[in-house]
Amino acid sequence: LAIAGGALGLLLARSGQTLVINALAEQMPGAIQIELNPRVLGFTTIASIFTGFAAGMIASWRLMRSNVNESLKSGLGKTDADSGGRGTRSALVVAQVALSLVLLVGAGLMIRSLWSLYQVDPGFSASGVTTMTAPIPEASSEGERTRFYEFLAQVRRLPGVTAAAAIDSLPLTGGGSQQPIVFDGRPREVFALQPNVGFRMATPGYLHTLKIPLIAGRDFTEEDTEGKNPVVLISKELARQFFPGQNPIGKRLRSSFTPEISREIVGIAGDIKERGLDVPEPVALLYVPLDQRETGSVSLVVRTNGDASGIGPAAARLLHGINPELPLRDVIPMAELLATSLAQQRFSLFLFVAMAALAFTLGAVGIYSVLAYSVRRRVQEISIRMALGAQVNDVIGLVLLEGMKPTFIGIVLGAFGAWMLSDILSRLVYGVSPTDPYTFTAAALLLALAAVGACLLPAWRATRVDPATALRGD
Repeated sequence: LAIAGGALGLLLARSGQTLVINALAEQMPGAIQIELNPRVLGFTTIASIFTGFAAGMIASWRLMRSNVNESLKSGLGKTDADSGGRGTRSALVVAQVALSLVLLVGAGLMIRSLWSLYQVDPGFSASGVTTMTAPIPEASSEGERTRFYEFLAQVRRLPGVTAAAAIDSLPLTGGGSQQPIVFDGRPREVFALQPNVGFRMATPGYLHTLKIPLIAGRDFTEEDTEGKNPVVLISKELARQFFPGQNPIGKRLRSSFTPEISREIVGIAGDIKERGLDVPEPVALLYVPLDQRETGSVSLVVRTNGDASGIGPAAARLLHGINPELPLRDVIPMAELLATSLAQQRFSLFLFVAMAALAFTLGAVGIYSVLAYSVRRRVQEISIRMALGAQVNDVIGLVLLEGMKPTFIGIVLGAFGAWMLSDILSRLVYGVSPTDPYTFTAAALLLALAAVGACLLPAWRATRVDPATALRGD
């Protein structure tokens, strides 16, 4: 039986492999592929053989300890001669229910966590925005750089486009640089102690395109070009950290990588979720005009008020009009980038739900199997009870009581186990406590309902037995 079960499990794993690979490709693009290699086959074979060996040894050990005379007198073990086996089966049900509850709690917490992440305000509006990546000519190619900004202006004039801008690294993509900064008029610390902040290069209109609020001061303008007064926008978090209780507008700072350039702070932008929706702490960012720095490529953000499917091809034609060799790539809706940033959480949810569903099914089947076997062995007892006047409800209640006892013990042990694992679960969830009582209660109720359902079928079958037939059969 164990080897047959292992073989069936391998067949199911083989058919489910495609499902898991597709989930990996969808949730985590570029993730490694998985396969059933010899080590997996070896583990499955050993696990199957060990399971059969352990089950057989336990049964044999119990049989060797049984009283043969009592078993013969009780009618081939149909009464209390099997009490030891009943305890073993109940212990297995307790273990199944406990493990099922732990996984159900984990799945419930992941579902609530993902829901909480979808409610997080990223600090910008992704709806109606399309992103695309384009190379930008080097500063030495002044004519080509000018034509690039003409290309951006042409994109803004495309039908349906309400705003367009460019930045060197989009939020939530893990790009961009961190640079140490110093402030004019303050003592300069040694390089190792200088604060690192996110350094972004953007064109005028970037804040407006993504609807990032401008809290104070002004945005970049077309006058903020190379050779003009170097300026910078800072985020609200950077202002809070380095200018508490002060107005930073008009103050100056420098990047330690280019200490010869002193930049004037001209505005304060709202905070955005730069490192991930599940990172509660905002990131200190500064923005410099793209035309005052050199960069190899930029990401365009284009906001439209209608169907955006034609924006990519139209922008590519405009870019090729500047230089046919310049490629436009990675045309992706901003909402898709936002969803991609949650790929790890969605895949963790996929794994938890898959394992919880399997454990839930095994728990329900285990309860049903134990009760069906137990009821079959107690047919004579149940028949006598019914012959003496027991009602259908009495029999159902008897079977339910027998099945729900190990279930409730398993639920208590599983809840304790999930509580013990709260430190591990806390690293996987966001916006919900790893000991959330609602999740624990819902998982326990779901398991209890499954147990009741698994108990009802054997109980109903027990009530269908004709007492006379059962008694004559002995």
